[in-house]
Amino acid sequence: MAAIDTNILLSAYRLMCTAKVMAETYEANRSICKYVHSTSRGHEAIQLALAFQLLPVDYVSPYYRDESMLLGIGYQPYELMLQLLAKKDDPFSGGRSYYSHPNNNLPGKPQMIHQSSATGMQAIPATGIAQGLQYLDAINSPLLKKGLNGEMPVVVCSLGDASITEGEVSEAFQFAVLKKLPVIYLVQDNNWAISATAAETRAMDAYDYAAGFTGMKRIRIDGTNFEESYNCLRDVIRYTRNHRTPCLVQANVCLLGHHTSGVRKEFYRTAEDLEQHAVNDPGPKLKKRLMETGISEEQLIQIEKEAAEKVASDFELASKAADPDITTVEDFVFAPATINEEKGERNPAGAEPVMMVDAALFAIREIMEDHPEALLYGQDTGRRLGGVFREAATLAERFGDHRVFNTAIQEAYIIGSAVGMCATGARPIVEVQFADYIYPGLNQLVTEMAKSFYLSNGKFPVQAVIRVPVGAYGGGGPYHSASIETTLLSIKGIKVVYPSNAADMKGLMKAAFYDPNPVVMLEHKGLYWGKVPGTAEAKTPEPSRDYIIPLGKANTILKADHDKIASGETCCVITYGMGVYWAKAAAASFPGQVEIIDLRTLFPLDEDFIFSSVIKHGRCLVLTEEQQNNSFAEALAARISKHCFRFLDQAVEVLGSLNNPSVPLNTSLEKAMLPNYHKVCSVINSLIKN
Repeated sequence: MAAIDTNILLSAYRLMCTAKVMAETYEANRSICKYVHSTSRGHEAIQLALAFQLLPVDYVSPYYRDESMLLGIGYQPYELMLQLLAKKDDPFSGGRSYYSHPNNNLPGKPQMIHQSSATGMQAIPATGIAQGLQYLDAINSPLLKKGLNGEMPVVVCSLGDASITEGEVSEAFQFAVLKKLPVIYLVQDNNWAISATAAETRAMDAYDYAAGFTGMKRIRIDGTNFEESYNCLRDVIRYTRNHRTPCLVQANVCLLGHHTSGVRKEFYRTAEDLEQHAVNDPGPKLKKRLMETGISEEQLIQIEKEAAEKVASDFELASKAADPDITTVEDFVFAPATINEEKGERNPAGAEPVMMVDAALFAIREIMEDHPEALLYGQDTGRRLGGVFREAATLAERFGDHRVFNTAIQEAYIIGSAVGMCATGARPIVEVQFADYIYPGLNQLVTEMAKSFYLSNGKFPVQAVIRVPVGAYGGGGPYHSASIETTLLSIKGIKVVYPSNAADMKGLMKAAFYDPNPVVMLEHKGLYWGKVPGTAEAKTPEPSRDYIIPLGKANTILKADHDKIASGETCCVITYGMGVYWAKAAAASFPGQVEIIDLRTLFPLDEDFIFSSVIKHGRCLVLTEEQQNNSFAEALAARISKHCFRFLDQAVEVLGSLNNPSVPLNTSLEKAMLPNYHKVCSVINSLIKN
């Protein structure tokens, strides 16, 4: 074992003492430390050994027990305590998130994206960071930051042993070895998963599990021994910097504290178990080693005293610090939009009509031509097929397999990796092949992507586009026909777009790419080619290269006659997607009596535009393809009713699909479930005649 400079050992001991006193202070002041928290007691050695060797160009994703790692990176107890007590000046989240849930985008310390509490979920975004670094390196991007001596950045993902059983960790491992990414998975194994032991919950430890991922370098070490940990991680970090391949380090550690302040050790652990863990306390081990090197006990006692004084002083200051201003509670839900007005030519002279699927393809092609940091990936989007709807056809040939490529069947990875990619400056456009299969990715969408900007207090917006083909037509059946907008709209922190024609597809795709927030593009498969009867007008002349539509702006598809509005013979239909074409078909039977509003963006919603139309007519139908009960359409109808109540001649109507669990395969049953011309006519007739 290589000798380590005594000053490094003394620094480690000082911070171990600091972490110990911090835990004791929190325990002694439980009425003040009222928010749930975990501490690093027992894990200090491995965490400090890592922290001391990271460079500012590196990325690290700690987990909720990594306070010693944060101390080693250079954060002061006071700064960590501000988060513990949810104070205004909490440097990570401004009082919005738990203790030891850090993020950092300032120079001088390793970069850290938003960290969530969900166990193992950080593995995918962290791997996405490594994917982004690899991509920036491949294109020689100036966005790739290197160390002062040209060191290549590495990514470290810190995990507890229990999280390794999560399926999303497997997805991260699989992609890391497939693409040979520069990521280190540091697994801290204390043998406990809250109240469950390793023997109860897993058949193997992380080291043995990683053997199944060909190409993953593996090391198992004593994580309570600082010198062993330091030497091992030095070699691993050096190896990963140079070889750019993944590695897993399993560090066996002890758990000396509670699982959390809310799940206390005496609830589930025996005295014998606690005694066994206490034998491996990293602090006394390092103290003994320092004394063997000639450091006096008096000097170590002085270090302990200074650490205790520092913690006491910082805790007093943190306890008195200001709470957040409650008027800021809605700050940083979204980053400010950069596209606020429609620009470019929607109908250039001589432009040929294009299909919606091609409008999306052309928009992405132009984006990738203008932005080398943009890339596209998902299931079957690569060179061989170019998407199951040919929505990415020719892009891999044009831009290369490093920019347009296939992923495995890993919806969680597809979505969650975009979070990490964005942190490096890469600009991912990703695709989930069918809306029906987005559900495995919801964990990443909700936990990592949607919350990042808010919980990082504005430091980490996620600028990513997620393409999702949706909708029923032609016998797609129960697993290829879903409408999912209500599910998505229940997630706060994302935007949802739903174009109904080629011009809108191109303009909205551009706006989605430039928006600094996560945007989900819902693309109706039945409108892609305009082959469904009645949808030929989904084809439009291709707009100009610079054409763009702001998100959150609805559009009038059909206007009612002024004289019929004046005589009270009209209604408006608020709709989107395929609903536009059902409404247009029905409106032909009521000449001059129907105004059709295409929402185009479901969130943000153009409420003023909607309300002005409803007020003008006094009668309204909200039309959707989704199953009607508890849908976005019903929620919108309720909002219209509230805001336009004084101007309504009758109740707002809603028409959607029948409330079946899924779309049936048989085409006759499918048609029976969906809205259609006759159903829409019936509602419009009732609105106008009554």
